[in-house]
Amino acid sequence: MAELCNKLFLFLSVWLTLCWIGCVDCVEEAHSVVNAHGICGTFVWNRGYDCTEFIVPTKDGFLLAVQKMSNRASGTSRKEPVFLHHGLMEGGQSWLLNEPKESVAFMLADSGYDVWIANGRTTTFSYGHITYNRAQKEFWDWKWDDLVEYDISSMLHFVNYMTGQPIYYVGYSQGAMSGFAAFTDNQISSLVKKAAMLSPVAYLNHVSSPLVTAAAWLFVDKVDILLDMYEFNLSSASETQLLQTICENTQIHCQDLDLLALITGPSCCINKSRNAYYSKYPESTSTKNLAQLAQLLRSGRFGKYDYELTGNLLHYGRTFPPSYDLSAIPKSLSFFLAHGGNDPLADSEDVTQLAEKLPGKVKMLLMPNYNHGDMMLGTSAHTDVYPHILKFFH
Repeated sequence: MAELCNKLFLFLSVWLTLCWIGCVDCVEEAHSVVNAHGICGTFVWNRGYDCTEFIVPTKDGFLLAVQKMSNRASGTSRKEPVFLHHGLMEGGQSWLLNEPKESVAFMLADSGYDVWIANGRTTTFSYGHITYNRAQKEFWDWKWDDLVEYDISSMLHFVNYMTGQPIYYVGYSQGAMSGFAAFTDNQISSLVKKAAMLSPVAYLNHVSSPLVTAAAWLFVDKVDILLDMYEFNLSSASETQLLQTICENTQIHCQDLDLLALITGPSCCINKSRNAYYSKYPESTSTKNLAQLAQLLRSGRFGKYDYELTGNLLHYGRTFPPSYDLSAIPKSLSFFLAHGGNDPLADSEDVTQLAEKLPGKVKMLLMPNYNHGDMMLGTSAHTDVYPHILKFFH
């Protein structure tokens, strides 16, 4: 009897560990859904591609949307899955806003890959939370670490469960940043074969965006406490007023410049006639997420959320938050890093520092005239950048 109890205890311990680390329960609870107003119905089906929508739960109760997209003309001989993760204040639709010939998502599908598109926890096309709604502050009570611990883990395990194959990862901006942090966990990195990162953000020592640096050093990350503001969206009146206040207090002449250009740099390659279309799909983020990015900019580290002295002792058992150890990423995981010379967020010096920290092989591509957004929406990226991704994966 004692031996049977020991075996049962061992089985339960292993199963619970797998549930926590591998999110087994999240994978089993994920399911497909037909949504004519989702990403498949809005951006993919009308272009002649196959697309299936899935709802993938996270351990902390969010219901993420993941789409599987493929080119029906490419036949049954399919390549490994490619997972696309969007950037800050974006959703999965950002990969699909340009014409198919200019979009890396469609190019990958045309090359025979099954393309899996991520949508973060509070994005428009995801499915909310099992308990909270968008009007409640608890819905927005999350930080970047939660994207790393919960969202990426749930989605990558789901894609691996569905395909049984190693995954090619493509991350843009914060989607790249989240990938770097997640890959320090062997349970996650073991699922990934190669990673291509566009405008990759990790270290923020040389950020030159005047608006971003001003916000960070004015400690705007305390805004959720001071103004009871938990959701941040560039298109809302309160956030626009906050940005104008920053400009006024730092003598930045925001009224004379494109607000987006103040953040991402002047674009060389985005079709400005499509800006109205792009702006139809604004996304919010949590102010706590922005707070962590501000902390990282001020500290120069690549690490977890700083709860300050007492909070750090409570959460981490130490006075200072731990860093993500990039040396823990396996040498077998190789990277392709594409960045722009006019990118004030993913500065070339910071990208170089990042590349030197990665243990495996790293291929670099510098586009001198590109800014932060040109890698995603630039109309020349399909000839300048995306073929390099296809070659890297091949």
